[in-house]
Amino acid sequence: MTVLPRNRGAAAALLRVLAALFAMGVLIPAQPSHAAPAATQRSYDKGLLWKIEGTTAKPSYLFGTIHSDDARLNTLPPPDKYHFDRSASFTMEALVNGPGLVAMAEAMFFNNDTTLQDVLGPELYQRTVKSMATHGLPEASALKMKPWAAMVGLSQPPTTSGVYLDLALQLEAARQSKLSYGLESMAEQIELFDTLPLDDQVALLRETVANHNNLPRQIEELIQAYTKRDLAGLAAIEQKYKISDARLYHTLMERLIVKRNQQMLERMRPRLHEGNAFIAVGALHLIGGDGLLALLENAGYRVSAVY
Repeated sequence: MTVLPRNRGAAAALLRVLAALFAMGVLIPAQPSHAAPAATQRSYDKGLLWKIEGTTAKPSYLFGTIHSDDARLNTLPPPDKYHFDRSASFTMEALVNGPGLVAMAEAMFFNNDTTLQDVLGPELYQRTVKSMATHGLPEASALKMKPWAAMVGLSQPPTTSGVYLDLALQLEAARQSKLSYGLESMAEQIELFDTLPLDDQVALLRETVANHNNLPRQIEELIQAYTKRDLAGLAAIEQKYKISDARLYHTLMERLIVKRNQQMLERMRPRLHEGNAFIAVGALHLIGGDGLLALLENAGYRVSAVY
């Protein structure tokens, strides 16, 4: 049986944070890098809402979200809302549901005698506990946590409302009785981290803890670029704060972006064939040669910025 933390309130708070992260992707704070930003195609540099054409059906729309419950970001601007309200279906990365949250709670914690301190050693463990305390999570919550779960929990600022934009859209789609779909399951998103080798999990957590003080600045830079609808700016910030371990960074990008984008493209095709779909994914999934916008054009769809 999985051992859950004794402090139920702390566990619930962490689950809210993790639900938001797994529904979209994750930020991994690291030592700022001065490497040049990855090149992006000029036509993809600006805009969060994109029209997708290429079938006989009505156009569909792909929208880039940001994964935060910041009050500045949890409602759609009017041009985006217009197309959302008139869409026939809504699709997001993964629909949040009760069974998914239970599976996540079980996956987050060691189900044997292993503790986080056993895996990390006393020095890194104490630094992790200290960082988690700034998120309102006591040591009891960390004791049986796997390194990847601690890392994910520290990769976002403390939650406020718990209603990030993607979840707000899921709830609004339900209110409007829209057909709703997920491009992934929550179980698939959990596996992205839970199947990482333990040494890689520890390395990610070590770097996250070491650079935890950078997180507020990174988040604010991302929010500022997002509110300007600046995809190129978001890509530059992702490069600026990427983790310093080149091998591990490549592994994560393959898992979190490249392979998932290819899978997302295939799974959104039925919605594009039906037409008039509103599809919301994290904005970083849109950009670059491996991004969804380029993949869609390479697959024969016409892509154009709306707003």
